[in-house]
Amino acid sequence: MEQIVLGIGDVAKATGVSQSQIRYWERKGYIESQVVEDGKNRKFSYKTLLKVQQIKMYMDDGYTLVAAVKQAKQRGTFLDGLRSFFEERFVHIELVDDDIQINLGVFDPEPTKDLVAERIAGKWHFKLIAHEK
Repeated sequence: MEQIVLGIGDVAKATGVSQSQIRYWERKGYIESQVVEDGKNRKFSYKTLLKVQQIKMYMDDGYTLVAAVKQAKQRGTFLDGLRSFFEERFVHIELVDDDIQINLGVFDPEPTKDLVAERIAGKWHFKLIAHEK
């Protein structure tokens, strides 16, 4: 996902934010474009597209641009934390009798067991299970 690059027109079309607004936000340092070989066209990462979309969402909800940028940055930090958590902890997911089980790996206080999150009837529960061999 981080290797996807989009032109300013693509970002504008996908988010509903005008190209001039995107350029302004870039000049203010709220978003960043990537350097392109020809030095003329702006290219944006998919992550930046999501940030533009979030800023617009907050502005549509009545936030000022500065407050919307702050909220989008905080949300981005939260999402990065969640992504990092799952990249480091996720071991396995399976469906058992229409219920989902997510193995989160070794439970630190009891290293012979894994922590498993289990959704049963729409509610999450946690349990420890012995390592599978």
